[in-house]
Amino acid sequence: MQDMKPDGHKSKENLAADIAGTHAQTYDTESFLLDSPNDLISLEKWQQTVNLLAKLFDAPAGFLVQFTPKLGFQVTIASEQDSNPYPAGIVIEPEVNLFCRRIVETRKELYVSDAPADPCWDTNPEVHRDGFRSYLGLPVFWPNGTPFGTFCVMDYKKTDYGDTYLELIRQLKDILESDLALIDLYLQVQQLAITDPLTALSNRRGFSMLANQRITLANRMKSTLALFYIDVDDFKSINDNHGHKVGDDVLVSVARAMEACVRKSDVIGRMGGDEFVALMLVEDINDINIIKQKLHEAFELHKSMAKLPDYTASVGAIEVDLAKDISLLLEEADKDMLAQKGSKR
Repeated sequence: MQDMKPDGHKSKENLAADIAGTHAQTYDTESFLLDSPNDLISLEKWQQTVNLLAKLFDAPAGFLVQFTPKLGFQVTIASEQDSNPYPAGIVIEPEVNLFCRRIVETRKELYVSDAPADPCWDTNPEVHRDGFRSYLGLPVFWPNGTPFGTFCVMDYKKTDYGDTYLELIRQLKDILESDLALIDLYLQVQQLAITDPLTALSNRRGFSMLANQRITLANRMKSTLALFYIDVDDFKSINDNHGHKVGDDVLVSVARAMEACVRKSDVIGRMGGDEFVALMLVEDINDINIIKQKLHEAFELHKSMAKLPDYTASVGAIEVDLAKDISLLLEEADKDMLAQKGSKR
């Protein structure tokens, strides 16, 4: 067995990607659960489930094993017995000929009652180094259908499990998958709470949360941010003259235009009505006018592509004082936007 230690350090790009807020969030299925625990999962309950598995099968070892293509297999939970040689946390490389690897590859249950009798397990270290002879395991899936890993029981002697045992391990596996489904459901509800349903951008709450994270990162990296406040000019007349469906199409067009102008590390959102905001990384203050021009060009392009009525937008912008609260920054950017709108009149 080979332990793999996470680096523990992230590049600026990865840190920036962590706070990118324009897309739905999902649980990171490429990381080991033990390295990034989730409060919604009770590892103590999982431990009790694995202990019960080993006890009911009168087996020396039971496991819940997680798999990721890049990192390999990690024992998430190991039954608490002196006869179990594998502790929780141990990692096995993905290329090793394991029983669990066969399950992940086939996505099917696997029962091997007498492994030494089958030459395909000759290179399996669990058999020829650690002495295991019997294996019964099932695939465990994330809610999106990708493999989480395996739920299995192992024995040093040949076994002959009947249908009742198979049904038992399936029922216990369902308990584990229901917890994984709870994570997914919670993230979906959480995403709904911070996402604008029309444009799929962050709503006011979501933007504020992500903007605070982005400002914290900017403080750490000594980088410069600009906050843009965007308002569609005379939006009421669009609704009055063309209907609310066209008005909604205009708002979606503005959102898509903004997405075309930002990088992954930038944060954009809809404040409500026809007001939008963007918190963007800039090299220096001179970039603000360049970004404003790009935004106006993007609005024209997306308006033309969607064949929408002619509309314009006012764009206010400020350099972000990293010591100020996001609510105060939004007020200042809003004032600049109103000044821009007033100058058009």
